[in-house]
Amino acid sequence: MNKENVPCVPISETEFSVLDVETTGLSSRENHVIEIGIVKVKNLKIAGKFQSFVNPGCKIPHFITQFTGITNEDIANAPFFSELADKIEKIIGDSVISAHNLSFDDSFLKYEFFRTGREPLSNHKICTLKIARRLYPSLKSKSLSSITQYLRLKNSNAHRALADAEVTALALIKMIKKLKKDEGIETLDELYSYQNQVSKRITKIKKSLNNDVSS
Repeated sequence: MNKENVPCVPISETEFSVLDVETTGLSSRENHVIEIGIVKVKNLKIAGKFQSFVNPGCKIPHFITQFTGITNEDIANAPFFSELADKIEKIIGDSVISAHNLSFDDSFLKYEFFRTGREPLSNHKICTLKIARRLYPSLKSKSLSSITQYLRLKNSNAHRALADAEVTALALIKMIKKLKKDEGIETLDELYSYQNQVSKRITKIKKSLNNDVSS
């Protein structure tokens, strides 16, 4: 997605679909979604929620059950992704997709849609992890749990799709409000540009490496 394709619309009027997926593993090519949670944000407020288990067509590895609490019994009678695809597309619509470490969730959705014979979603996308890296440079860890704690949010059901999506949505709202106040960021294209700027810390590291190589 190129910057010039991102509309110059007020963030306060932008609709977001903040999502999270739980999966059978880390590889989107080889593994599958077992739960999806979507939280709608409108006017910088939570406006709706969706959650569903997803039958991956295989057994859930024991370590995934230990990590998420999701069991084979939970997904035994759950719909396959192909049965949910229409509903997911309808819920997301033309909204901006957002997630923490978006590349992970986006990659899984891409392959799940691909397996159903569909094109991947082409919505504009905002990653709260990318924003956090620039907005909170002194924060050692930018993981969702660290951001949750730093922003004094509560997530009583971590590593479950809807709970993680909801706390990500709340974090996104707080980040946007801070960016509006501190950086004067008002529009979606400005937010997109901000998330894709290289952080000062990374710039310093690159300069240091270049100096070492040239010396």
